[in-house]
Amino acid sequence: MPAGKAGECRCFQAPSRYMQGPGLINRLHKFAANFGKTALLIIDPYFYDDFSVRVPAQFEEHGMKAYTVKFPGYAGHKELQELIDFVKTLPEIPETFIGMGGGQAMDLNKAVAAHYRKNWISFATALTTDAPTFMHTIINNPGGQNELMFHYKNPDYVVVDTEITIKSPAWMLTSGIGDALATYIEAEASAANNNVCNSGLEDYKPSMLGMAAAKLCYDILLKDGVAAMRAAKQQLRTPAYENVVEAATLLSGVGCENTGVSISHGLQAGFGVLPKHFLHGTGVGYCVLVQLVVQNDERFPEVFQFCKDVGIPVCTADLEIPAEERDMYIEKLVDSVYGKRWNVTNVPFFFEKSTLVDAIKYLDLYAAEHK
Repeated sequence: MPAGKAGECRCFQAPSRYMQGPGLINRLHKFAANFGKTALLIIDPYFYDDFSVRVPAQFEEHGMKAYTVKFPGYAGHKELQELIDFVKTLPEIPETFIGMGGGQAMDLNKAVAAHYRKNWISFATALTTDAPTFMHTIINNPGGQNELMFHYKNPDYVVVDTEITIKSPAWMLTSGIGDALATYIEAEASAANNNVCNSGLEDYKPSMLGMAAAKLCYDILLKDGVAAMRAAKQQLRTPAYENVVEAATLLSGVGCENTGVSISHGLQAGFGVLPKHFLHGTGVGYCVLVQLVVQNDERFPEVFQFCKDVGIPVCTADLEIPAEERDMYIEKLVDSVYGKRWNVTNVPFFFEKSTLVDAIKYLDLYAAEHK
């Protein structure tokens, strides 16, 4: 995310439309028809056999054409170029591009659509990150830092069919909640440090609306998050579940893009050195607790209990770090980000590398006392 001191100008950006609820996959032709009669569906492999038949049939029934291609499973430069080249083999350049799947599928869809200056729709099948609403694409670079590719607009539509998302594993929602939990806590710290917002646009400061979205996201999570997770584990689409879907998708996405990130995302960026892989949002949720310790924040006890209740890791044992190797991995994690990731120190006060190390160890102590 961008770093730098904000000036006087404010910025707010968001998708043109956000649609959430059961059965919305059956309305995709209506959304795409606003831009023309043709579309390309970039579909996650898990859903390809179903969606590649179901959605084109829907389009055809309404006098439209939907081409399909399977998401290659990875959002890198090579995969992006291959999809750009694939579009050239079609009888026409589609007017709308629809990314159907997780964050990487939607991100790659944005990049292909932006290359052709066409319209794009994010169709989220799981709720693990803020990707559906964002203007940018994360391009993965094996062995190096990921690249942010900023586009000229946000998605035209973000569509969340909760009859589909409720069937995804509940641990995916845990990741989405973890990512969303950081939004307001990081927004506060970043704004207090006068950092630019995540829009990618020069020196813009967050708008009040961006901060309000971040705060509302936080409030909804703490109110309905536990009930939503309970429902998700049994695939029950309750009002609490729907509220948390909106918080973890729209409010977290808009809130994060129009504010800033801090310790939580900065520390999580080093999780690749740990022995076990965790979804981005699951790691971010853990790092929220570390950030609250560093800030000596009075919200820490409540957020700690919330993380326990929804399944977010609260100690190094939860991160599956062997006890005998704990100190080594903590040092390795902190060394990988401190002084290397600007956002890990995007707070309005200075702290040493040892402060991060001690915060992680303190979290272990607290977790041991609150089993």
